[in-house]
Amino acid sequence: MSEGKRAARDEFVNPYTFVQLPKGEPEAGWRTAPAGHDRLGEERYSGVVKIDLTARSPLLLRNVYADDDGTFPKRSSSGFDGPVPYLPGSSLAGAVRSLHETLAGGCLRVFNDNFRPGYRDQVQKRPPGWQLARVDEVDESGRPLRMQLCPQPPVWVESTALHNALGDAGNLKTGARVTLLSRGTEVLERQQLEDPNLVRAEGSWVVLLTEARTRRKDRKNPAGGAKLRGRYFCATGELEGTVRGVEFDAGVWESFLDAVDDTNDMREFRQRLGREDDKPHWVDVLHPKDNKVLGKRIAARRRLYPDQVVWVLPETVGERLLTVKDMALSVVWRHAGGVDKARRRVPEQALACTDPKNLCPSCRIFGSADTEGDGGKGQAEQNAYRGHVRFGDAIPHEAYPTQQEWLPPMGAPKPGAGQFYLNRDQGAEEKTTTEKNARPLREWGSEGDSKGRRGLRGRKQYWLTGTPGDRPYFRASAAKPRVFHEDVYEADNKMLGQAQSVPAGAVFTARVHFENLSDADLGGLLCALDPALLLRGYDDDVEVERPEYGWAVGGGRPLGFGTVTSQVRLDSLDDASSRYLDEAAPSLDVEEAVAAFRRAAPRNLKDVWKRQLTKVLRLDWAVSHQVWYPPAGWLPEPGQPLDPKALLPSFTFWKETVGGRAEKARFPYRQLPSSAAPSPAMKVIPQNTQEGR
Repeated sequence: MSEGKRAARDEFVNPYTFVQLPKGEPEAGWRTAPAGHDRLGEERYSGVVKIDLTARSPLLLRNVYADDDGTFPKRSSSGFDGPVPYLPGSSLAGAVRSLHETLAGGCLRVFNDNFRPGYRDQVQKRPPGWQLARVDEVDESGRPLRMQLCPQPPVWVESTALHNALGDAGNLKTGARVTLLSRGTEVLERQQLEDPNLVRAEGSWVVLLTEARTRRKDRKNPAGGAKLRGRYFCATGELEGTVRGVEFDAGVWESFLDAVDDTNDMREFRQRLGREDDKPHWVDVLHPKDNKVLGKRIAARRRLYPDQVVWVLPETVGERLLTVKDMALSVVWRHAGGVDKARRRVPEQALACTDPKNLCPSCRIFGSADTEGDGGKGQAEQNAYRGHVRFGDAIPHEAYPTQQEWLPPMGAPKPGAGQFYLNRDQGAEEKTTTEKNARPLREWGSEGDSKGRRGLRGRKQYWLTGTPGDRPYFRASAAKPRVFHEDVYEADNKMLGQAQSVPAGAVFTARVHFENLSDADLGGLLCALDPALLLRGYDDDVEVERPEYGWAVGGGRPLGFGTVTSQVRLDSLDDASSRYLDEAAPSLDVEEAVAAFRRAAPRNLKDVWKRQLTKVLRLDWAVSHQVWYPPAGWLPEPGQPLDPKALLPSFTFWKETVGGRAEKARFPYRQLPSSAAPSPAMKVIPQNTQEGR
C-alpha cells in the first residue's frame, strides 16, 4: 500500500511494533542438541561470509565501553592515516542474533522474565491502618530487618514551618527529627499544622519528604478566600519507643521492588548506568511553582536505608515482631501489576534456553548461556554453549566524518503500557472498566485479564528508515542541532543524551566466520545478515517493484538512526573433504542455503514472514514523517514547518487510552495496531495544556 493511502495529518506511527511469537506447540526437533565443536560433521560447512553494510540513515553508537564519553568508537585500520569510526563486531553480533531469533523462531535470549510493572496509585488518602515507620536496620540487599512505628495518625506540617524550626531548607530531609507542640487542625480529612511556633527541632517525630511535582499548583482553600498556591506539606509521625524485627507477608517485598522499578528515579538511575549503593542518594524537592528547594528526599531504589521513613500497612504488631502486609514510599505510591511475572505472559517454549544439550535454532548457532544461577543447589554450574559464529569489526570504506548528536530523552522500555505491549483484544477496543476507579484495562492483572491472562505482543522491532530527512527528529534538529536541549526540554533534564553519528550513505565491510553449520543453518545466518534474501519471495505488494529490506544496529533507533541494508557473499566455504582431504570445495551457494532454510522452517513461521516481517523490515513502509512516540501535537508533512515542541510526550494520550473510568470521565482502551494491519497509524491526542504539563 502506498504512503499516500496511509498518511493523515491527525495520525502518528509509534516507533516500535511487535512481531508475534509463533503460536501452538513447537514442531519436533525445534529444540535439539547442537552440532558440537569436536569435529566438522558430515554435510556441514565452515567458512567466511563477507558482508557490506550501507547506512540508509545516520548510524549512532554509544555506551560501547564502560567509560564511554558518547563518542563513536574509532580504531586504526590499514589504508587510513589515523583512527576511523567503525562498527564493533559485538554490536553486529547482537543485532544479527536478535534478527535471527525473529526469522527462525528462536528463544527470547534477552528477556527479563522476572519483570512485573508498577503503576501509580490513584490520588487519594491512605486507607485506615497505614502508618509511618522508620527503618532501623537493613540486610546487605537493603531489605528491612528492624523498624520503628509511628502508631498515631500522621500530622501534615507545612514546609515553611519546618524550615523555621530546622534553620533552613537544607536541613529539611527525610528522617529529620522534630517535636510538634500540637496536632494542628483537621483539613481535608487529615491533621494539618501550619503554625511555625508549634514546631521545634529535634525530638521523637520523623519527617517524610516526597516528590512535589505531583502536587496541584492551585488548591481550594477549605476556609474560603484565596486559593492555596503551591504549598507543600510533609508527613510527620511520632515514633514509639519499641524497635521491632520485621517480617513481610509472602510477595510483599517483591511487589515493592517491582513498583520501584518503574519510578522516574530508577529510570534516571539506569540511564546513568548507576550502581546500587549502601548509602542513600539525596534529591532536591523543588517547589512546583517556582522551583525553589523545599528540602531533600531519598531517591527510590531497590533497597531501603537506615533512618529512611516509609509507609507500612502492618498485618500484626507483636511485642518484638512486626509483620508487614504492604509498604510504600509516599502517600500516593505505586502498586505492582497483578501477580504474574513476564514469564507467564509468553509461551513457555519462548523462554531462554537453559540446557546446552537441548537448544533452539538461534542458540545452536550463536550460543547459549544459562542465566538462572545455580538452581538452588548451592554450587556454580557451567550450562553454556559456545556459538559457531564469530563477527569481525565492520571497517568503513572511507574515513567518514562524525557528527555530534543532541538527543531527546529516551528512557527504558515500558512493558507496563498494556495498550502497546499486551496482545490485542478486539473485544476490548474502546471499552473501559465496569467499575469507577478500578484499575484500568491497560494494567497487568486488571479486569482485562479476567477472561485469561493476556500475553505479551511478541518481539519488539523498530520501523526502519530509508528517508531519514523525513523523520521528525531530523526535521526538528536540522536547523538547530541542540533544539531538544535548549528549546524543547529543560537543560537539567537527566534523560537528555549526546552521542556521535556517521552519515547515511556510509559503507562498512565485515567478515563473519562460521563453523560446523548445516546448509539450513547457514541459510538462516545469511537471511539474518540480509533479510531481503528471504522476504522478497513473500512480499506480494504489487505497487513496489523491488522493495528494500534492512535491519538496525546501534542506538537511537526510535529516532530513525541505525538502518542498514546489506549484501552478502560466501568468501570461503569448506566441508570435511575440502578441509582435510584437499578435495574440491563444496558447490553450495547463497541461494541454495537460503532455500534450505526456507524448507526447514516451521510452517507457522512462514505466515509471520509474509504477514508481518515483509512490513516490519521494509524501509519506510511506515510513513516516515509520522513515526514518533505519542506526540503533543500534529506531525505535518515534509516541507511544512514542524514545531519541535509538538514532539514532547503527550501525557494526555496515555491518560485517555487506559481503558478506565474516573468520577466524571471515561477513557476508552485503545491498542497499538498489529504489525500485520494495513496501517500502523494511531490517532494523535494532543497534549492538554490545562493539565499543567
